[in-house]
Amino acid sequence: MERDKALEILELPQDAAIEDVEKRILVLYKKFRQLEKDERGYTIEDIDKAYKSLKGIFYSDPEEERKKKQRRENPNPIFKLLKIDEEKALNFIYYYKWHALGILAVIVFAVMTIISVVKKVDPNLRILIAGKIYMSETTAFEEKITNELETVEKAQVQNIYLSGEARSEADVAMQTKFTVEIAVGNNDIFIIDEEKYFMLATQGAFKPVKDFIGDLRALGIDEELNKDLIVTMELNDGITYEPELYGIDVSDNAYLLDAGIISERMIMAFGSAGEFPQNAAAFAELILK
Repeated sequence: MERDKALEILELPQDAAIEDVEKRILVLYKKFRQLEKDERGYTIEDIDKAYKSLKGIFYSDPEEERKKKQRRENPNPIFKLLKIDEEKALNFIYYYKWHALGILAVIVFAVMTIISVVKKVDPNLRILIAGKIYMSETTAFEEKITNELETVEKAQVQNIYLSGEARSEADVAMQTKFTVEIAVGNNDIFIIDEEKYFMLATQGAFKPVKDFIGDLRALGIDEELNKDLIVTMELNDGITYEPELYGIDVSDNAYLLDAGIISERMIMAFGSAGEFPQNAAAFAELILK
């Protein structure tokens, strides 16, 4: 995308600095939480493309078409065995009634899990980005992490955007997927919004930060900025738990912003069911250093 066009979409002057771009994208993110298109006809995807263009982040535009072509050339063996048109099945999952959609979302998750086992796709770092956090594309971020961390053979990054309301079938599908991920996802790293952090931290979804990071100050982490993230688990198991820091504020983290991850506040936490704690700690050091 040309610079002039990108600046026009973000409504910035020609002499805008990169700091102006980063401030503007957060303003537009808040604006588009309640909009599909603005008065000029631009969508959040247009805003994200313009932002990445100005930041120098390049990616393939026709990603969805590529995925469709890949599905045509390498059909899902489960759908093929059942003689079901994969595209129609996926469309059905998206558009069908809410209760059926939730069931089908679980089925699709189970199918994809089976396929990943069959194909021996075995990520050794799983990252879940969830809540009111927007990320248009995850593949490039997965590749970047895999290339920069020696111990990570394959990183898996998922983005589940949760609007906070069940206004559409898509909202219900995302909430269902999020519930499944919390139950059986075994995610090593969570990057979530403030609301989901406090909800999950009190339920024992995370391990204390101190188990992964020794001296916070050595990594330039402002302890005062994270003071409000100290919480007490409430599991109703007869055990009294001490208050712990389970998350780190990464709202202004350059590594995440460069990947196009956008939110008012982002918190990184370590999953209690994560299978690769060493890689989780390595990822934290990578983005915080």
